[in-house]
Amino acid sequence: MNEGPHITSQTGATRSGSPLALSRAPSADLRPWFYWYTVAEAEIAQGVRVDCGRFVEHPSITFLFHDPWTATTADGVKLLDPGQDGKAFYFGPHTRQMPLSISGRYIVVSLLFNAGAAQLLGFPDPAETLDRVIDLDDYFARDEPICKLVPWHEGYESWAQAIEDRFMRPLAQNATEPQAILADFQNVCLAHPETTVEEFASRQGMSRRTVERVIKKALGITPKQALRQARALDMGAALLGVARNEDLPEIEDRYFDQSHRIKEVRALFGKSPGELRSGLHPILRLSLEVRQKMRLEALNRLKPDELGPWRDPASEPRANGSA
Repeated sequence: MNEGPHITSQTGATRSGSPLALSRAPSADLRPWFYWYTVAEAEIAQGVRVDCGRFVEHPSITFLFHDPWTATTADGVKLLDPGQDGKAFYFGPHTRQMPLSISGRYIVVSLLFNAGAAQLLGFPDPAETLDRVIDLDDYFARDEPICKLVPWHEGYESWAQAIEDRFMRPLAQNATEPQAILADFQNVCLAHPETTVEEFASRQGMSRRTVERVIKKALGITPKQALRQARALDMGAALLGVARNEDLPEIEDRYFDQSHRIKEVRALFGKSPGELRSGLHPILRLSLEVRQKMRLEALNRLKPDELGPWRDPASEPRANGSA
C-alpha cells in the first residue's frame, strides 16, 4: 500500500511514494565499530496515527526529535518522548519486529553498530538488551542531552559530520576492534544467509560449538537464529518493495515452500506475507531498506553512491536539506 497520501517525506521515497531514509556508511576510521548511518524526516497527516514497527538485528543508537513514540519492548510499553531538545536511545538487537506507533512529525537518526562492537564502546551487552530500549542520557548520567552535541538545524550532511566528530570518534578512540570472525559472520548474514552454521564453522577452521559461543556472546542470540532472522529480513524487504526484482527468486528459494515462508514471516514480523505487502509499514521499511542496501553492496550489486532501484530519484533531498 502506498503511504504517500498519509506521510510527506523529506528524505526520499519509493517510486510509489512510500517514505524512506537517507543513509550512508560512516568514514573509514569508524567502520570497525559502526556500519551505517541513517536519517529519516517526515510529517504524518493530521489525524493519522501510524502503527508500525522496527526490526534491526544489531544494536543501534537512535536520536528522536519532535513528537513522541510508543514502543512495545521486552520491558513492556514505553513512551519515547524526545522533548524540545531531542533524545538519544539505545535500541538493543531485535529478535522480532518491535511494535512502534507515532503521529505528527518525526526525525529519526540511527547509528548502527557492527556485530560485537557496542559492548566494546561502553554500551550494554546485547544479550541483556534484546528487544529493549534504554534512555542514553539516563544511562550515562548526563546533565546535558546527548542530542545537543549536534547542530541539527544545519542540514543532513552537517548532521552526519557532527555526529562523527562529536560523538562517534570520541567513543571509538582507543577502542578495541571486534573480532574478525564477527565481521565475517555479519557479511554471511548479509550476503549468504542460506549458509549453515556448520559450513561457516568449517570455513573459519573452528568447531561449531566455538562459533556458537563467540557469536552468541557478541550478538545475544545463536548463529542459527541470526541466519534465520537475516533470511526473514530479506523476505520482508522484498514484500515491502525495497529489494531488487531480480533478487526475489533467490530470496524466496531459501524457504522450503510457501507454507514455510508464511510461517517464518508471521513468527518474526507478526503478520502474514500478504499483510506485510498490503499494509502501511513506513517505519519498518526504513530499517529493511538500509539493510538491503548493505546486502547489495556486500554482493557488489550496488555501488556505494548508487540509489537502490526502488527509490524515486525525484524525491531525493538537496544535499543541504535540513529540518
